[in-house]
Amino acid sequence: MADETASETAGGAASGDGLSGAGDSREVDSRDWWDYRPVFSTVDKGGRITGLAPGERPGQLTGRLLISSALCFIGWGIASLLGTSLLCGGTSAPAGSCAVDVPGEVPVGWAIVAAIIGGYLTLFVTTDVTEQARQEFGQRRVASFLRSAPLLAGLVAGAAISVVTALRIDTAETIRRTTQGLVGTEAIAISAALAILAGLWWIAVVLRLPGALLHAHRRQTTIERLRRDGHRYDGQVRLGDIIYWLGNNPELHVTIEYDSPAGHHQRRARMRTSPDRVPVDGSRVIVYDDLRGDVHVELNRAARPAWAPEARYTPSE
Repeated sequence: MADETASETAGGAASGDGLSGAGDSREVDSRDWWDYRPVFSTVDKGGRITGLAPGERPGQLTGRLLISSALCFIGWGIASLLGTSLLCGGTSAPAGSCAVDVPGEVPVGWAIVAAIIGGYLTLFVTTDVTEQARQEFGQRRVASFLRSAPLLAGLVAGAAISVVTALRIDTAETIRRTTQGLVGTEAIAISAALAILAGLWWIAVVLRLPGALLHAHRRQTTIERLRRDGHRYDGQVRLGDIIYWLGNNPELHVTIEYDSPAGHHQRRARMRTSPDRVPVDGSRVIVYDDLRGDVHVELNRAARPAWAPEARYTPSE
């Protein structure tokens, strides 16, 4: 069964009732499922709602994603190590107890430039991991976990190195002074707290990550199967209330109505989109149904849908 040809209708002249986008028929040509928004789900909500761009296969861990994750770990590890070392250098800690001895004669200007460049590169690779994971697995929940895992691991590694370095000098005495909160042990206490808290958070993320990856893979596999083998029906979407915004993107209650040889159907669903991509009430959709309970819904772009006014679905400040 051929997939529906996707037509982008994001722009276009506004009509008299304030609707927009009905006159633009540019085709979407993207591997990113979010470019085909709105995204519908009859079973999931929030960050669990899963998408798959037409013609794409279910996502997997790619070499590029793993490399970006490693760079993310290294970047946050260096940031954590240098941050805790600078904190150590600002206290009256014994000589040699700081993991990295930052020379005091480094010009402030150079230090600021280095911090800005390092911070930018770290944030860049972190964002790259998030976007790759979101596009590959079609889900923001998985992307969040795949971003958090190397980030938290880097924080733990950097802080742990600082703690271990400080404890090399008279371990028992250092522990005693730190637990008593004596002057000169502030950096050790803060580094240890960072390592423990980030470590516990990392464990929680890692324990949930396999289930999230499996969930996303199953959802994408179902979408691919329904597009290929499911029965296709024309339907309409009836808009309900906004549930909440995830960032600036609204999630709405919707009802999908369609007719099949078995009769008339009404399915409750959730719709995630951006404020400029909310189809008007009654817009045409395509419903793929396997007649065993699995349903996939897509906007019928060949019908050149009109978009509701963006301001209506933009969150207030």
